[in-house]
Amino acid sequence: MPQITEQTFYKYLKCPHWLMYEMRDGQDVREPIMRKLQDEGLLRERELELLQDRDMEEVDLDDIDEAAQRTIQLMQQGAQTIFKGALVHRDWVGRPDVLERVEGKSNFGNWYYVACDIKRSSHLKDEYRFQGTFYAEILEKIQGVRPIQGYVLHTNGEIEGYLIDDILVEFHLTLDRIERIMAGEEPPIFLTADCKQSPYFSECQAKARECDDLSLLNRLWRSEADSIREAGIGTLSTLALASNQQLNSVVGVPHDRMVFLQQQAKALKENKVIKLHKIELPEAGEVELVVDIESDPLRDLHYLIGVLKIADGQETYHQFFAKDESETEGMWRDFVAFLQKYPTAKVYHYGWYETDVFRRTVAKFGAPSTVDEQLTVRGVDILPIFRESVIFPLPFYSLKDIAKHLGFSWRTADASGLDSVLWFHDYCQTGDSAALQKIVDYNEDDVRATWFIMQWARKQD
Repeated sequence: MPQITEQTFYKYLKCPHWLMYEMRDGQDVREPIMRKLQDEGLLRERELELLQDRDMEEVDLDDIDEAAQRTIQLMQQGAQTIFKGALVHRDWVGRPDVLERVEGKSNFGNWYYVACDIKRSSHLKDEYRFQGTFYAEILEKIQGVRPIQGYVLHTNGEIEGYLIDDILVEFHLTLDRIERIMAGEEPPIFLTADCKQSPYFSECQAKARECDDLSLLNRLWRSEADSIREAGIGTLSTLALASNQQLNSVVGVPHDRMVFLQQQAKALKENKVIKLHKIELPEAGEVELVVDIESDPLRDLHYLIGVLKIADGQETYHQFFAKDESETEGMWRDFVAFLQKYPTAKVYHYGWYETDVFRRTVAKFGAPSTVDEQLTVRGVDILPIFRESVIFPLPFYSLKDIAKHLGFSWRTADASGLDSVLWFHDYCQTGDSAALQKIVDYNEDDVRATWFIMQWARKQD
């Protein structure tokens, strides 16, 4: 059986088919920087900054067996902090960011080790808990005692703990499902937004379409899909043609929800947009601003704020750029000064991310109350407005999904936010101006795509 690592749990939770296809190919097809990005880690230098005050030993070995032997040696010696150690038991291989010595009895003496991962997210995600429980299980095999808690070190320096026992039963159920997939069992198809994290997303989506699967419905819960199938409605085509009596027979899903899901099924099968009611965008003002932010999670850095200004029928793109942390405050001040020229302008964006960044940046660097209100109170997220008003014949409602469906094209085909991060990494490593220009072009296309779908919405009756 192939090795099981902490990344195995991440992949399974995002898309079980990821494991199946990876076994077929015999390797992890992602680039190393992409693995780090998807694991929500940081660059080594940023991680070392967070650990700078610790008495630390680093296991800087690529060979997993050598790394495991060195880790055991350090644990036997009672090293206080082990950075990038390797934990191995049979076909289980764990690489926690940090192993920390604590008081207690173990095979090594009057101490044992607990594991901690460094993560960007401020939320304690399920995959973190599963990965931490995996480390705890290997540690028990190595040191004779299982840690009571797992830990996550966040980028603000705070350490968050969680009880291993709280997730242990679900961990073993998940491990069993993973082992069955690795033994050759194909998991059932269920397409989710998390599947987009997989390099095999296009294969998953093609399989869902081939099966006419219910999971092609936007934001369908697994429990809802199970209830719908139990009522004898097994495909999109069946749902689209279901009678009112059949919709009523679905247990646990309200009738109005079933009617909405049926409308989604019809939109998908007929490839048409269904307008539920008027799209309530604010009326056009003298000046309108569309904003999009590019960030580098590996460096915990927001490095580009792009703005499309629409005034007097003219569209002009403005960029505010910071090549590193030392320039971010200046970038923010320039952006705030720009906004102050247009105090009555509405600021539009697509999705919650911009509002979250604005709130955190205002807290960090400050802003006049008028600008703060313009961004965080009067700012307009158009995604929920579209969700409430329109059904698109699409499984997902990302900006790219909707804008492409309506006819907008990006200059770089199939570009994504992950590509932007990789381009920025290239720029930081090499100073390549071409990589920087790709980022700027991509950001400009994003704000123009947002404006494009806004114009489409305002033309609808």
